[in-house]
Amino acid sequence: MPLSADSPLYRAIRDIVNAAAGANPFEDVKAVLSDYTNRFHALGGLVHEEEDDELLLHASPQLTIYHITLSPGVQYPPHNHLMDALVGIYWGGETNFIYPLAGEKVDEPERQDFSAPSLMHMSSSTVHSVANTGSARSGALHVYLGDLPGTDRQLWSLADNRPEPFNNARYIAGARPI
Repeated sequence: MPLSADSPLYRAIRDIVNAAAGANPFEDVKAVLSDYTNRFHALGGLVHEEEDDELLLHASPQLTIYHITLSPGVQYPPHNHLMDALVGIYWGGETNFIYPLAGEKVDEPERQDFSAPSLMHMSSSTVHSVANTGSARSGALHVYLGDLPGTDRQLWSLADNRPEPFNNARYIAGARPI
């Protein structure tokens, strides 16, 4: 479903893109995302809902923005971004499992739970999986400081913990109940 003409996401996209074009993109995007995370949280629900869990809002060489509404009880497979990521969770919660690497394989993860409203940062070296352990869809803006769709990155199979080239269809298909 396309965004409605009056969607608050349009203003958020514009302001985040403008922040990324400034002299201090990380700090400026972080400040703007924090503001929108709190504003959207105050609305008391999802600002947009799709059948799919992710909606690409913006992609350029400098910046990628997704609106994520994770389905409850689902965990996506481990993957990396190879760029800084900022996540503004404005509704519900997200659980991240941060995987240390043992050679090329992922090792036992560290669990991190976040509840709205919250802002989290993942460095370019982070390997993680994301889940919604709640009972309702969550809402968040995921902002990447680079061209996420155009980046060659990795996805780890939970069957053998080995990396393979990231493919979005395989990523979506790898979601499993948690």
